Amino acid sequence: MKLQPILTTILAIHGTGIQAVLRSKFQHWFPRYEQHWIQASASCHSQLTAYHQGSQTECNAPCACAADCLPKDITGTIQSNFASAQVLLGLIPAILVFVGPTIAEVAVLSTYRPLLAVLLTLGSPAISLGRLLGHVDVREPFRRPVSRSYKLWSSWLSRRRVWCRALVRVVVYIGAVGAIANNVQNSVYLDMRTISGWRCGALLMPLWWSLLAGVVHLFGMIAIRVRPGSGFALMKESVVASNLFQRVVEGEDGVLSESLFWFASLCAVVHMVYGVLELSSLVFIDALEALKVFVRYAVSASACQFILLLELMEMRDLWEQSSRKNAVSLSAKP
Repeated sequence: MKLQPILTTILAIHGTGIQAVLRSKFQHWFPRYEQHWIQASASCHSQLTAYHQGSQTECNAPCACAADCLPKDITGTIQSNFASAQVLLGLIPAILVFVGPTIAEVAVLSTYRPLLAVLLTLGSPAISLGRLLGHVDVREPFRRPVSRSYKLWSSWLSRRRVWCRALVRVVVYIGAVGAIANNVQNSVYLDMRTISGWRCGALLMPLWWSLLAGVVHLFGMIAIRVRPGSGFALMKESVVASNLFQRVVEGEDGVLSESLFWFASLCAVVHMVYGVLELSSLVFIDALEALKVFVRYAVSASACQFILLLELMEMRDLWEQSSRKNAVSLSAKP
């Protein structure tokens, strides 16, 4: 039995499916103007057919030609609505930097709850920007003033039974995973109903922006582990809980760790600029839908920041207890 014809057929079907996924634009619309775009699609049938078939016979950029054809008959109010949406979308990365975690916060948390730190970086689509190429102080989260609410929560939780603290831990992880799911669904829903003016046929660009924050924070996680005296033992750490932070936080930056922190801070700026460029270029979305997109991203970022601050409060208590014990030990020595 000859397998070549069968394999050829399978590859052809598989290739067709991949191409269909790669050319999935102009099939879904936001509700408000859905009927308008469906009617406009009829007059742009040849351009849309060329795009979905990948034909470049009449146009070298089928996606761009289809995108240029559809808005030909839109009214001034629709144009104004789209312009407002693009302004709001472009502001999303710049606004969320005030909600997102800093590189130092995530780096420190990764030495205490490594898995949770990774989940929070994927759930929060933005990074709080510090001074470019400035010193990243990993002790700052332990020294800054803390609100009374977080102190009360930490005190209350420390007095609970083991099963209660375990239940809270489960809820925290569920919240982090939920933030990731919200980010992914929001990004994919947005991407399937819009096109980017500068990358028309590209898929999942908003999703890459929201998840790339995790890559930026990764450099900070590595940097804090290669500080002199930290005893770099990444593979030996538990991914759920670790006491590495009590040793790492007391150290000082070396050339390698400081360079990695600088690189992370530079990548954070690039990440924000990329987000502004990508989101502000999206077409076929109205202002109200753009506001919904912003709210969903903000919910994920806020939830992750809330979880992060609770964890840092717990770490701060442990660090202060350890510092007091060390101080007592030193004072007891003759």
